[in-house]
Amino acid sequence: MTETQLQRIAVVTPSFARDYHLCRELNRSVLRFWPEDTKHYLVVDRQDLALFRPLAGPRTVVVAVEEVVPSGYFKVPGSKKWWLSTAALYPAKGWLIQQLVKLSMPHFVEEEVLVNVDSDVRFVRPVDPSIFAREGKTRLYRLPRGITPGMTHVKWHYNVCKALGVAPDPLPMDDYVNNVISWDKRIAVAACARIERVTGVSWHVALTRMRLVSEYLTYGLYVDKVIGHDAAQVWIEDRTWCHTYWGPGPLSAADVKKFVDRMPPEDVAFSIAGYTGTDPIVTGEATRLVLSQVGI
Repeated sequence: MTETQLQRIAVVTPSFARDYHLCRELNRSVLRFWPEDTKHYLVVDRQDLALFRPLAGPRTVVVAVEEVVPSGYFKVPGSKKWWLSTAALYPAKGWLIQQLVKLSMPHFVEEEVLVNVDSDVRFVRPVDPSIFAREGKTRLYRLPRGITPGMTHVKWHYNVCKALGVAPDPLPMDDYVNNVISWDKRIAVAACARIERVTGVSWHVALTRMRLVSEYLTYGLYVDKVIGHDAAQVWIEDRTWCHTYWGPGPLSAADVKKFVDRMPPEDVAFSIAGYTGTDPIVTGEATRLVLSQVGI
C-alpha cells in the first residue's frame, strides 16, 4: 500500500474513574500492539482528569469530556448525572454522554479514521490498521438481523431513524453495535449534519431529547439508508476482531482457559465486559494465557 493510500487512524476511548484500571490496561495494549504513529484519545470527566493524566504521553491524549462535547452540558459537583442547559434542562445519563463524546470526536481530531474501543478491551496481537481502513475505504461493522424483539436496540433503531428522517426496518434489524468499531471521520460529521437538517436543532440536542439512541446505529443507518455504501466507501464485515465474554455473570477462574481457547487466531483483541464484575485477576490471567499462546 502506498503512502497516499494510508489513512491516519486514532483510537478513541471514553472512560471514567470506575473503569480506570481497565482503561489503563487497554492503553498499555494500544501502545504495545498498534503502530507507533497511532494516538489513543482518552476522554474522561473533568473531575477524573487527575486520575487519568499520568497516562498522557506522546501517543496518549487525555482530554476532558467538557472540552469535546458541544457547549451546554454540565455536571453538578458530586453527582453522576449530566444536564443539558437549553431553553429547558434535559437530563443526560453517563451512557448517553459517552455516545455524544464518540460522535463529537470526529469534529475534534485530525485523523481521518477513528476506531472506537471500550475500556474493557485489551489488544493482544499486533494490529494491522488495514483491517479497519485501507485504500480510501473504511470497515463498517454490521451484524445482519442482529436486533431481535425485546432488545433495547429496537427503540434505538426507531429513534435514530426518526432523527435521520428515514423509514425504520421491520424486525429483525441489522445491528451496528460492538466494542471495536471503525468510523470514517467525514461520514460521522455528515451524519450529525443530517440530524440537524431533519430535526431543526443541533444534533446533540436532538439525540439528548430522544435519550434512547445509539451512536453506532446513527453511523451505520446513515451509511445504509442515506448515502449508500459506494458513496460512503465502506466495506461490510460482521466479524469484530475482538473475542468477547458478555456475561451475564462474572467469568470464573475455572472458565478462563475455555474462554481463551475459543478465541479465533485472527482476533487482535479480547474483552471481558466490565459490567460482568469479573475479578481483575481473572482478566489478567486471560491476558497471560493469550500472550503465551501467541508467543509474546
